[in-house]
Amino acid sequence: MSLNDLITPVGADELAKFTGKGGKAAGINYDVPLPGAYDWRRIVPLALPAAWFTDFARRSGTSLLQLGVVKGDEGRLTGVDRDKLMQLYRRTMPTTAKPSLRLVAEVGGDVNPLLTGLDNAGRAAEARQSVRDRLLERRQLNAEPEDVVVQRTRVDSYLEKLADREATVMVPANQATASITLPAAGLGDSVAPVAVDPVAAAQPRLALVETWELRSFLGDYGLGRTLQTFSLLPGERQTITVETWRTSAATREDSSSVFESSDSAAQTRFTSALVEESGAAFQDQGGWALSVSSSAKASVHFLGLVDVEARFDSAFAANHQEASQRWASSVSQTAQDHAAQVNNSRRQSAEHTDQVSTASGASSTVVREISNTNLRRVLNFVFRELNQTYETHIVLRDIKVAFFNGRLGSAEIVALPDLARLLERHVVEPQRAEVAARILSLCAERIDADGDIVTTLQVGRDPRGVRYDWESARLDETGRVATENPDPFHGGARWRFRPVKTVAGAPQELNGVVMDRTDVVLRTDNLVVEALLGQADALDPYAAALQALDLTNRQSETAARDGATRRTTDALGLVAAQKEDQRIDAWQKLFPEEPDIEVVPVGAVSHNGDASHD
Repeated sequence: MSLNDLITPVGADELAKFTGKGGKAAGINYDVPLPGAYDWRRIVPLALPAAWFTDFARRSGTSLLQLGVVKGDEGRLTGVDRDKLMQLYRRTMPTTAKPSLRLVAEVGGDVNPLLTGLDNAGRAAEARQSVRDRLLERRQLNAEPEDVVVQRTRVDSYLEKLADREATVMVPANQATASITLPAAGLGDSVAPVAVDPVAAAQPRLALVETWELRSFLGDYGLGRTLQTFSLLPGERQTITVETWRTSAATREDSSSVFESSDSAAQTRFTSALVEESGAAFQDQGGWALSVSSSAKASVHFLGLVDVEARFDSAFAANHQEASQRWASSVSQTAQDHAAQVNNSRRQSAEHTDQVSTASGASSTVVREISNTNLRRVLNFVFRELNQTYETHIVLRDIKVAFFNGRLGSAEIVALPDLARLLERHVVEPQRAEVAARILSLCAERIDADGDIVTTLQVGRDPRGVRYDWESARLDETGRVATENPDPFHGGARWRFRPVKTVAGAPQELNGVVMDRTDVVLRTDNLVVEALLGQADALDPYAAALQALDLTNRQSETAARDGATRRTTDALGLVAAQKEDQRIDAWQKLFPEEPDIEVVPVGAVSHNGDASHD
């Protein structure tokens, strides 16, 4: 490679190419979903007679009695096998799930495995305490990410302590209320403890499995509340300290939110709040959690919030539409309550201090020194926090159908096109068409965020056996799905959840039915400072006159420098205006050289003492 190749800059288009859609350059897009975009499942059991289910539906799955996890008989609990319960926990809990610090502390687990390992390292007490302090300071203030070993140690500690607690559960006199806790998958990577009846009889159930999604987008960003105001007198200096909620690990965990992060603590709090707000049916929650625990397809991030049972009485389809709308409102209210709780935990301050303390490593506590250079007026500082608005959308993305009976691994979840196959295994033949019609009627329509009825079900016809012609489903005057034959699958018909795409030109990409919208405002850990100059004059007339005289003197000096600059500039202009052979003479005339020797008059003295001058 030549020297010219080494020193010649290379254009970026020869190294990398960044282009957006349509050949245009990529730009900043504020409508990209934030990390706080989560999906979960709403489970709606269907009220069907027990005689409608097959014997296979009752035998499906394995009970905890058969596994030996619990002891007793069906409906009667006499004891819990701790080791086998621990094995069940390890098998059913997703590998990526992380219990929050408060869940670990609740069962007496190892909240901070790093400190535990330090205590067992065999160091002297004084050296161990020094390392402990430095470690706590670094990890709590910097919020360092934990490695896989630390996370696994905490999870193992949580499961072991939970198994110890559940193994010693007191069997109540009323055997029907006996329950153990199962760590099920929660929102995101969180863990949601669910109460399970380990000796309950198998109860076959069909349920709608609605996939819901909470998506957040950035909204307005602006000034919030005033944190602190203080004044500096003329010439005064002061040290200020700014602290945020990220200073300690406990406060940081309570201050995380599902809108802007993927923190498991925020996911756990949101899951618990949603269960309380929606009034989920706890009697079916444990049965569902246990049914999907050993199903690989169902257990991975499959949070199931069991809602109230859907009954097939008059206008059952309309009632279910209203129930879905109420659920969306519950999610929206939960989001607002979650934001309020987060804001209450986000406390930050700006205080003036007289001493400055420093520590090794970075810190979320900022220490600065400010001064008032004004000699006549007070300088006021106003500290205000910045708030961020998040636009949240509650979206119904898909509807599936599931079977479960409360036994381990009994859950089967299928899409609507596979509904016929599911019913063949679990529903007796005379009732299959009726059950299918009821299920499809519940899936046909929804009421969106604008109050409009949206068709969410399509039926496909296959006259040639090659391609389906999909058309929107209809409900008749009785609220049942309209079909030409009592059997919804007659003639090879298939059903599916209608793919709902974003309207062209919409700012956000949301695939599904938008059931609710809301805006939440969160405090951030950023501050803005405004400096306001006081209006009153702090100088007496004499001091003010001295300042005015000094200002006049500075203005005179500035005018003199400006005049000298103009003289030089004009002279250079005159030289440039001369012909080339005359410019040197013009330069010497305008800028004559100063003599190197200075002539000083000298007085002479004669021999007779008379002075003479030359």
